[in-house]
Amino acid sequence: MASNPQMTGIEYPAILTDGGDDRLTLNSKGVNKYHCKPEPIKDSLFRGSCTCNIPTERAYNAAEAAFKALQREEVSVGDIMDGVRSSIKTLYNLPAGTEVFLCPSGSDAEYIPLLIAKTLNKGRKIVNIVTCDAEVGSGTLDAAGGCYFSDVVPLPDDDSAGQKLNKKSLQGLAEDVETVAIPARSKKSGEIYEARDPVQEVVDRCAAENSVPIVHCVQGSKTGIFEPYPDTNFGKMVSTRDAFVVVDACQGRFKEEWLDEYLRKQAIVLITGSKFYRGPPFSGAVLVPGSIMERLILTDVDMPAGLRHFMSANEVPPALADWRSALKEEDNVGLALRWVAAIEEMEPFLELPVEVRDAAMTAWHDALAEMIAKYQGTLELMENVDCLTIVSIRLRRKQGGYLNVAQSKQVFEWMTHDMSSKLDSDVAARRCYIGQPVSLTKEECVVRVAAGSDAIRLMCDHPKSALAEDAAILAKLALLVDAFEQLNQSRVRQP
Repeated sequence: MASNPQMTGIEYPAILTDGGDDRLTLNSKGVNKYHCKPEPIKDSLFRGSCTCNIPTERAYNAAEAAFKALQREEVSVGDIMDGVRSSIKTLYNLPAGTEVFLCPSGSDAEYIPLLIAKTLNKGRKIVNIVTCDAEVGSGTLDAAGGCYFSDVVPLPDDDSAGQKLNKKSLQGLAEDVETVAIPARSKKSGEIYEARDPVQEVVDRCAAENSVPIVHCVQGSKTGIFEPYPDTNFGKMVSTRDAFVVVDACQGRFKEEWLDEYLRKQAIVLITGSKFYRGPPFSGAVLVPGSIMERLILTDVDMPAGLRHFMSANEVPPALADWRSALKEEDNVGLALRWVAAIEEMEPFLELPVEVRDAAMTAWHDALAEMIAKYQGTLELMENVDCLTIVSIRLRRKQGGYLNVAQSKQVFEWMTHDMSSKLDSDVAARRCYIGQPVSLTKEECVVRVAAGSDAIRLMCDHPKSALAEDAAILAKLALLVDAFEQLNQSRVRQP
């Protein structure tokens, strides 16, 4: 049987961590910075889809089958990428003319709308307005400004190897770009920040100085904030491509009818397969409306040299032949396999009737709220009815107040360990994966329990089994918070 020489020396599942940034790098313990492995972990419980996924058995096996097909030269990476684009269009029933760019993550996806704006407005300044700052991807603001957001790049070369790239400008992309960050929450109170007026002020300034605004709208932040679609007064700026709206839907917690509406309003939409849909970290995509694609096809692109570290020809829609010819012919095998895994999870979820999905998500959210209430004084629910699949929880200290970010990160890590040698309880042994802490104010933060598509499918078919998993996760979380001082002192005393 033929073997692909380009795949020599590449092993599965290690290849799933290739073609991304430092968030995928495995440490000496074989886990990434989120304590996750690129493979299923037997007998573990998972509710961390808002942060970083351990792949499901179903997704893992699909990616492995694609890996073996690549080894046998039965398919190419380009074929896989084309298939992923086709699947995304079909699963979401995207409006005619919509095209799909594939990206190593939701952060890298920010480069595409920026390049689109620069291509259709050559010589003009771009002002990229990022809303919900601090509750979107950690690299979003840097990428929106055309800068590197990690020292590790998906497609390294001799120029990038070993270099300190983080926050440096991408050659050809960062010039004449200004970023404006609008926070997700008040730093003092933690209340959700109203972005409408600040956005309008920047858009008005752009109109006066003949610069081009890109206005973000977040549909599902780290704690589940859903911003309304911008009601900014753009005048005719959007229809004439003098302004752009980018909907950040990277959490994947949106309804198909919303997606259709955004695209018909000529918004560029960022999605991923590696949050709600439980694909391995990370995989992103940019959905570009047909009206914008028509202009791009007719407009020459000045491809930024720096973009070669993030994108090859395979990730660009075939309709943009000049874009593809300006990029390297290079295979990002890891990205292709991560998207195969994600599609494998997307298909069964999106086949469920909408009303069935919605009922399961509502029942899951309400049940979690009831469970958390049983741990009064230890776990405290932060209400958010906008997002039914992310439950944010404050961790209360015995002596009063809440655990801070550093302390909550320690609990986050302990959740992934067998703690039975330190705590005399059956629930301490189970490895549990939840969402990492998110700061609300300088002093307060939350951890998150986030259901992925697999958990909601289980909720549809076997709700008692699904909720039993959540009960075990919350029991361990409460146990660790109650024992925090004891565990922390033990950790400090260790040599």
